[in-house]
Amino acid sequence: MDLHSPLKKFFGFNKFKGLQEEVIKSIVNRQNTFVIMPTGGGKSITFQVPALMSGENTKGLSVVISPLQSLMKDQVDNLEKSNITDAVTINGLLDPIERAKAFERVENGSASILYISPESLRSKSIERLLLGRNVVRFVIDEAHCFSSWGQDFRVDYLYIGDFIKFLQVKKNLENGIPVSCFTATAKQNVIQDIKEYFMNKLSIQLEIFS
Repeated sequence: MDLHSPLKKFFGFNKFKGLQEEVIKSIVNRQNTFVIMPTGGGKSITFQVPALMSGENTKGLSVVISPLQSLMKDQVDNLEKSNITDAVTINGLLDPIERAKAFERVENGSASILYISPESLRSKSIERLLLGRNVVRFVIDEAHCFSSWGQDFRVDYLYIGDFIKFLQVKKNLENGIPVSCFTATAKQNVIQDIKEYFMNKLSIQLEIFS
């Protein structure tokens, strides 16, 4: 599988660094992944390259769940600097016109990456939006927020598995929607918490990259 061509095409880089190629290969092969990669290690590219590939090939939508609106905006802005306009965010900072445009771009298939907060999954309009698209992967950033062992624990993260299960049932999917979790640092008890969460909620095992 040649992954250097899409890396060059989308981001202008000639080679991967660290774990990037290994992780991307796993994601392209529809594996469930748990990536522990330090800040600045290029983790975003590991889910953006497969997302852009599936957007181009199958009109697939990758849903990226992030706890901070500022992080979502930064990611979309950074992609636009690389002339990539396939990503949108829907969050509380948008005015009604921006929000309507973002919804339209997801609905008409011109967006292949959607950044939202975990709280957004309780929104009926987001639910309808995702039911209308071919969701190819859920990417969960700052995955340590799942764990009650961490100081950044967010109770809304615990709803993510329920929503994915709901979506799979509603869409009558034989194969589940793959999941990727990302965090910069995680102690062993946090890693165990996250692995057990997905095993209990969705009966999936996460392949760990660190």
